[in-house]
Amino acid sequence: MRLFASPAFSGAALVMALTLFAQVGLVFALSEYFGLVRHASTLDIGVRLIALNGFTVVLGPLVGRLMNRTSPGLLLVIGLVVGGTGALCVTLFHAGTGTGEAALLIGVLGIGIALAMAPITTIAMDSFPHRLASTAGAANSALRQIGSALGPAVFGVVLTHRTLGRPARTPRPVRSLPGRPGPGERHGLPRGHPGGAFLHLNTPRATGRALSAYGASFTDALHTCALTGSVGMLVAALIALVTIGVRARPAHGTGAPAGLTHPAGAVAGDMG
Repeated sequence: MRLFASPAFSGAALVMALTLFAQVGLVFALSEYFGLVRHASTLDIGVRLIALNGFTVVLGPLVGRLMNRTSPGLLLVIGLVVGGTGALCVTLFHAGTGTGEAALLIGVLGIGIALAMAPITTIAMDSFPHRLASTAGAANSALRQIGSALGPAVFGVVLTHRTLGRPARTPRPVRSLPGRPGPGERHGLPRGHPGGAFLHLNTPRATGRALSAYGASFTDALHTCALTGSVGMLVAALIALVTIGVRARPAHGTGAPAGLTHPAGAVAGDMG
């Protein structure tokens, strides 16, 4: 636990957890939106979400070069602000959002995450001498997993509560149905569609109203998730600014907290 005596490591660890919370949570929420509201296939959903995860691979070499020329802390803060703005852009989604528009909005979030992920790891690992790299890396990975698990869990509750709560009280028709009926549907309602659990659908018109209400309600729930993710990433940017800063980091090992700078053998024994 003495690893967390380093402000830079503690800040990077908390930023990592918040970033993964927002990223994985929004991937979950968006995949549900594309599947249940836009009725996209699994392959189509994956293609649409490439804009979110693909930039991390494409921009990786560029981000590496930028970290050699500027402060990782500055790059991290910029990435988190761009990512938070991108998450906020998801609130512009509606039940009829097209693929191109969706990819453009998601791409802003993807660029922000691509700019932020590499600096977080670099800052965390640069906070300690090389002999503690494995311990610091394990702690960093654990916090990644915590954030990744909390995102879908929290956003799943939000989606369920807001989606199923609103149509049961105020089903509202809209001018067009979200998506197109697929094979085996009755009156345009997909088999197993969550709307059928609480609405009596006896006519095509009732089905249309249910689908419209469900699409509008789920999109509203997606907006809440997007706002939550945006706030999380912007708070992470503020934490990074306070605990890490935007100036160039010192050389490896110079930021290690007191109590972790004694000989490697003693450190290994204590950490064990």
